Formats: sequence, structure tokens, C-alpha cells
Amino acid sequence: MKKIVVDCGTSYTKIHYLESAARRIVPSHKIIKTGSKYDIAAATGHNAFPNAKKVVNELVALAEGALRLITEPDFTILDCGARDVKFVKVKNRKVAAMDWNTECGAFTGQVIDLLQRYFNLDSAKLPTPSQKIPVVCGVLGMTTMFDRISRGTPYPFAFAEFLRGIAHNCEALAGRPDRLYISGGLCLNKAFLNSFSCEVIPLGRFVLTEGLLGIIKT
Repeated sequence: MKKIVVDCGTSYTKIHYLESAARRIVPSHKIIKTGSKYDIAAATGHNAFPNAKKVVNELVALAEGALRLITEPDFTILDCGARDVKFVKVKNRKVAAMDWNTECGAFTGQVIDLLQRYFNLDSAKLPTPSQKIPVVCGVLGMTTMFDRISRGTPYPFAFAEFLRGIAHNCEALAGRPDRLYISGGLCLNKAFLNSFSCEVIPLGRFVLTEGLLGIIKT
């Protein structure tokens, strides 16, 4: 039985194999069905397996992973998931603040992924809009976006405005830092990263599993 740590997200599960250090990402609905086949040293995420030896709060895993990957004494990291948005602020290598938002961050990543595939858009080729759509939550923001499209706004522009609205909310949640580290699947979305007004540094999709590795070693 393979020993793993897992970040069990709403849409995707990130797996780190302890023996080989190999990593892979699978749709969560598939791994949920086969989770009992693994020796799970630690798990985090909305769908964390009950058979895991240790279940870790997502904010704790995010903080631990960020501290392992970022060398600066002071920083802020934001994790943009399918279901919610969460952040950790570190001062002098100690956690100073952490929180998440399941309201204006509701299903943000999932909605972005669905819309991008629906419109068949390349995030690297989206236009730069001059305004943003006020986004109360991912779902309601999508409604506003389609209203703009019905009034004649080309859908690539409307989608880019939607992304700017979400980025604006994310910056507000994180306290509007000058530099923001980003974790999660949206690290791969160039248009989303370019929608921020601050400097953005993407760290990829395995920050929380990195945190789990640190936790089980202590």
C-alpha cells in the first residue's frame, strides 16, 4: 500500500507519494472512491479522508507549506481554491493572521475553470480590461458577466473584467499587500495573475502538501 499525503480539494486532489516524492493531481471524485486503498499519513482539504492518520486544517497546512517554500521574514500568501479563498500573513517567520472567505470567494476557482472551458479561452491571450465587474461571489459575478455580454460586451472582455473583480476581492481579503504569493490551481491562469494590482508570485498547486510534509516530520 503506497504511503501518501493529500490535499483533497473540492475539484482536484493533490497527491505526494512519500517513498518516491512523486506528485500527481487527480479529479477529487475519482480519489474519493479509492482513498481507502492508500496509507494516508496526513490529509487536508474539504474532502480530507477520515482514514488519514492525521487530518490538518487547511490554513495550518497553507502556513506550514508557505514557511517551507518562502525564505522572506514577512510575507502574505493567498490560496485560491475551487470552493473558497484563504490567506496567511507571516511576520518575522511567525503567523500573524489567517482567514478564509466562503462568501465572496464562493466557488471562485470552479466558476473560473468552467467559464474558461465554456468559452474556449486561452488565459494567456485575454484582453486587458479597463474596468472590473463587482463580484459578490463567484456565482453572482458570473450572472453579472452574462448580463454584460447580453448588452454587447465581447465575452473575452467580460470574462477578463470578471477576473479583475475576483482579484480585487482577493487583494482586499489579504489586506492589500505590495507583494502576494499565490497558491492553487489559478497559479496556471495568466489572466487571473495579471488582474492583480500588486506584485504576484505563483507557487503552484502543492503548497498545502508541502505543509503536510513538514507537519508529519515534526
